Amino acid sequence: MDFFEYANMARMFANTIWVQFLVGGLCFAIVFVFQAVALYTIASREGYKNKWMAFVPFFNTYYIGVCAQKNRFYNIDTKKIGIAAAVFEAVIFTLFVVYYVACFKVIDYERSRIVESVFGSTFEEYYLEGVPANLKWAEWMYYYMGSYVLNILNIFYLLLELCLLICFFQTYAVRRYVLFTVTSVLFPIQGILFFVVRGNRGVNYKEFLRAEQARQYAAYQQYQQQFNQNPYNRNPYNNQNPYGQSNYDRPPQGGSSRQPDDPFSDLGGSDGGNGGGGGSPFDDFN
Repeated sequence: MDFFEYANMARMFANTIWVQFLVGGLCFAIVFVFQAVALYTIASREGYKNKWMAFVPFFNTYYIGVCAQKNRFYNIDTKKIGIAAAVFEAVIFTLFVVYYVACFKVIDYERSRIVESVFGSTFEEYYLEGVPANLKWAEWMYYYMGSYVLNILNIFYLLLELCLLICFFQTYAVRRYVLFTVTSVLFPIQGILFFVVRGNRGVNYKEFLRAEQARQYAAYQQYQQQFNQNPYNRNPYNNQNPYGQSNYDRPPQGGSSRQPDDPFSDLGGSDGGNGGGGGSPFDDFN
């Protein structure tokens, strides 16, 4: 839960446990109010029932799925994802409380020692020593609950939360849903982001994509009609040579149209000036 994330962040500035919880609770309350107001506003506009759930912890996680029901995660109803996420959140919160109670029970038996890592660096390791038999359950909690059980459950919860946030932001921040989802997962500020998008109307993501594709196709068609045509609306030369004739059908510029001279005119024929007279070159031998 975000409460424990805020408490862990406060640990960097304060060593006292009650100060950490106080800071964590204050930050959680501020973000929680932003989220509750956002969900209530969205539910009022969209006409969803049971708006009071937006102000109740754990129920508000389920109500995120209610507000995101215009979209589905791989054909899974977001309300079902919201129920699963709310159950995991409640279980994790309960186990966190039990874990902290167990740690307080055995705090007097906690010891520390300096341990050298395989890389040569040293760090302080905490362990329990002399725990009585009636507190063995707390000892088990000390060693395994925080390091293993809660981490595993938290992974499943984060996956459910990721699916839920994807659907929610696809509904109310369709153009930036990836950015808002990743930011909400990495930083405990999803309530503030909910508040930012509370005024947007919900849309179905698939319908939005189809509308965008249709709009882009219409724009492309308009571009084709306006800019991909001949400016004369036809072939500028009407599919003909612009000079009206072949360049090879007329003599060179400055030449004449007479037939070329006969190269054998000196060898025979009565018409020596023109090889076209029809005379035989062997007439002199007759």
